[in-house]
Amino acid sequence: MAEEAEVYLNGSFVPESEAKVSVFDRGFNGGEGVYDVTRSYRHKLFKLREHIDRLYRSLRYTRIDCGIAPVDMERLSIEVFERNRRFLGSEDDFAVWQVVSRGVHQQSVSHKGDGRPSVAIYCLPVAFGSFARQYLDGAMLMTPSTRRIPPQSLEAKAKITNKMNHIIALHEAQMVNPRCVPLMLDIDGNISETHMGNFFFVARGRLCTPTERNVLGGITRSTIMDLARDLGVDVEEGDFTPYDVYTADEAFTCSTSPTIVPVKSLNGVQIDGGVPGPLTLRLMKAWIELIGVDFVGQAIAHLPDRDKQQALGDWAKLRDG
Repeated sequence: MAEEAEVYLNGSFVPESEAKVSVFDRGFNGGEGVYDVTRSYRHKLFKLREHIDRLYRSLRYTRIDCGIAPVDMERLSIEVFERNRRFLGSEDDFAVWQVVSRGVHQQSVSHKGDGRPSVAIYCLPVAFGSFARQYLDGAMLMTPSTRRIPPQSLEAKAKITNKMNHIIALHEAQMVNPRCVPLMLDIDGNISETHMGNFFFVARGRLCTPTERNVLGGITRSTIMDLARDLGVDVEEGDFTPYDVYTADEAFTCSTSPTIVPVKSLNGVQIDGGVPGPLTLRLMKAWIELIGVDFVGQAIAHLPDRDKQQALGDWAKLRDG
């Protein structure tokens, strides 16, 4: 039998196959939960404390007391990572998930809930192959009819486990083209975020991004904004429509695992600045310098052998040119 990875679940470390939650858990039957995700770069967790802090802001917003202090959540996350490090190859990395639901509160026929939350911490391999080509080819975005839930209904700043809104948007986009990524709008027609990350575009030398009123305040997002300012680039947060992207010089998405992904087009309209655009490439290089890992080359290394060498060569020309 193959060796199993370990999961922290409600006070114990258990094999993945034994990590089970009750069907009466309110996270399962009501979507009452929050989560956060931290990735490693060459086996070193990046900004774990910032992700833990955001997790606890989400917990406060949803009125869930997970019963664990933030410092202990951080310690447990590191321990889960270390217990599973042996499964990583030299070019592999993990995304470490912390998931907290409200737990079992209601009474079933034979079981009464104890009211305690369910807390799980586990590792998933970063799926490099799913986004590696986009660094060179660019992501194709489209605006689905499904809108981002307005903050008057559910605060965008909290990272909630119920992602149905984003998932329906993704299905809409993939019905147009399996490679399409949804760029969701808010109820007023302003750009918000993709199904899994934040969005930036460049116009008149400024780096523009939707206001946090309508998007999750990403850790990657805030780091990119800091890097841009370090490069002397003005950053503008505001309300922007698809028109602003159609006329932009370049664009990219960002999220925890892929980090920075250049954008090729929106709704079939090509972004003129190239893939990646000049500022996007500068930010990708700045991120590489920050973490000491060529995250693009690392992802490309997971492509099939028939594509890998050409892609690595193309990336080297961009990176070093």
